Amino acid sequence: MILDNENENLKVHEWIAKYNEQGEFDIVTGYFTVGALAYLSKITNQKIKEYRFILGDIVNFDTGKTKSIDLLNENIEIDTSLKLKQLAQEAVYFLKLKNVDVKTLEPNFCHAKVYLKTANDDDRNHYFITGSSNLTEAGIGRKTTSNVELNIAETGNNNQYIQLTNWFEDLWNKPQAHKSKTIILNGNTIKIPFKQYLIEQISKLFEEYSPEQIFFKILFELFNEEEEDPETKRDFGKLENTRIFEKLYPFQKNGVYSLIKMLNKYNGAILADAVGLGKTWSALSIIKFFQMKGREIVLFCPKKLENNWIQYLKRKESIFEEDKLDYIVRFHTDLREGGMDNAQAKLEFFTNDRPKLFVIDESHNLRNDKSSRYKFLVDEILKKSKGDVKVLLLSATPINNSFKDVRNQFRLLVKGSNEGFKELLDIKNIEHTFREVQAKFNEWSKEDGAKLADFHSRIKDSDFFRLTDHLLVARSRKQINANFDSNLDFPKHKKPINIFKTPMRFGNVENFAELLENMKLNLSAYQPSFYTVSETERKRLLKEKRAKKKKGVKQEQKEVLEDNVQREFFLVRMMMILILKRLESSWYSFQITIGRIHLHHENALKKIKEYEQCKEADKKKNQKINDDEEINADLANDDESGILDKFLFGKKKPIPISKIDKAGMLEQFKKDIKKDEKTLKYIVDNIAEFEKKITAESGSISEDNKLRGVL
Repeated sequence: MILDNENENLKVHEWIAKYNEQGEFDIVTGYFTVGALAYLSKITNQKIKEYRFILGDIVNFDTGKTKSIDLLNENIEIDTSLKLKQLAQEAVYFLKLKNVDVKTLEPNFCHAKVYLKTANDDDRNHYFITGSSNLTEAGIGRKTTSNVELNIAETGNNNQYIQLTNWFEDLWNKPQAHKSKTIILNGNTIKIPFKQYLIEQISKLFEEYSPEQIFFKILFELFNEEEEDPETKRDFGKLENTRIFEKLYPFQKNGVYSLIKMLNKYNGAILADAVGLGKTWSALSIIKFFQMKGREIVLFCPKKLENNWIQYLKRKESIFEEDKLDYIVRFHTDLREGGMDNAQAKLEFFTNDRPKLFVIDESHNLRNDKSSRYKFLVDEILKKSKGDVKVLLLSATPINNSFKDVRNQFRLLVKGSNEGFKELLDIKNIEHTFREVQAKFNEWSKEDGAKLADFHSRIKDSDFFRLTDHLLVARSRKQINANFDSNLDFPKHKKPINIFKTPMRFGNVENFAELLENMKLNLSAYQPSFYTVSETERKRLLKEKRAKKKKGVKQEQKEVLEDNVQREFFLVRMMMILILKRLESSWYSFQITIGRIHLHHENALKKIKEYEQCKEADKKKNQKINDDEEINADLANDDESGILDKFLFGKKKPIPISKIDKAGMLEQFKKDIKKDEKTLKYIVDNIAEFEKKITAESGSISEDNKLRGVL
């Protein structure tokens, strides 16, 4: 027989009341409400010998809304709260009965809905109900709902009944069906009896409220315009039972709720909490929410943060393993032609018709809308995505230089469109909005004694304020302490402590300052193009360049990029900066970098030596073919076999050594490399001496390379 909640057919609660006989009752449901549980107890308790419930990981306690525990903190209606106390007391009384047994599924969520009645007197009085109805007042047909419920019910000990009872017994005895509930208490993971957990949670509805509290709640109901749909509330309920969400602090949970609402309504949001406020875990909660909704999750982050994200993926045995977090991790550097194609997913995956959530960590790295990465993300991924797309940005510093930085990040939320928020927020043009606020900021910043409150008053009614108010979550530690938890203790930065005293000498030099003075390097092995032009020709080109500069003629950008000599010169300048950064970071990092550069120069000298040996061998070979000195010379110089051209410097734009040789600059090239190699060897040896002294003084060097560099 068909049971539904609209036609003339019986509803689920009517069927249960009609066929209530002596026996046992087994129920599987994803959700239940206090009212439905109390009603089930009322109509069956006199005849049922034993109840067995298998519940999903989400429990709903409210009779009028999808989820409610606390009158003041949850979105519960006043009229609902008036009858909720009595229903909650009845539900608790029922759960405390010895013949009521309850299990929950962890970490799985239960979507199945089955009602199985075993009759003691006659097999013909057995029955089952299966279909769409949860044990909620709407599900069993005691409350009108927009949802269409459809179930099949039959009596008797037929084949379907037998199969369903076997299925229930199998599920009841599976390892994931637990009598305990995993919860987080004071930062610790504990297990409590699931039945006790339900009783404690429903008992919270007994809480008495003062007249003042009720008055505030009435005011909230009167002036609260925004109403969440039941589906979103159910989804929030599921999220609250995940391990990642349980780990969050209250201020983080508040931010997650706000961001999810923003993403649902506007398809974009920015989390810009200060450094150290847990943006990663907050983002993981949002990822889990939309993962449960069936969205594909793609996360872009800097390459250096890869481990920060992949450690939480499923099958990585992280503390969130039971949540089965699943998302694709890509890097900002992948935002280029060919960069999105790999074994994990091709570019077509990112633009197919599946709904997606794109999460961009360190989004301030994409603040320049003229950069190739920004354009690729907008033009090749966001605009070409055929499915529903939502974008979440994470950055502690969304503004670096000017309001343009955050403007460009807001534009990512609407696929680069300047008019993307015209309908949703009545913001006609994003660019105009930020140009206007930048002008007000410039004007305010020039005033004597300018106060931030004055600037705020000038923009509080602007489109900029509306945009940030609706799409941005940004809190500081001070705000967290003031508005969420004054007892929350954030770590304070301490001044570094020197564990070991630095030796006075580094080999033959007194200190690092003297070491730097000896770093007179040209790094010639990285500049082969410089030696492909003869000294005479180089002087001529330099003279032309100076003449152009004097006349005010600028070198074209393309010309600069294609100028190998200039490109390699800039490369060496950047390498020198890198060397200094390594030295600033730790002497161990400096040692590794200098060692690699020294090895490169040694290999360059070896390659030149091999070239010269090959050239000499080729010359002797040609002399055997013909004793004519003039012909032999030509053959030797022309290298018709091309063997000498195989000796190359560089990878991107290789330079043959033969080209340097033909320019008559090989000896100079070799001489300059030897000079650099000698200087580099001097530095390498002194650092090695320093390492010996550090080891001798400390007894050992830590296995942590960064730490040993500091030590």
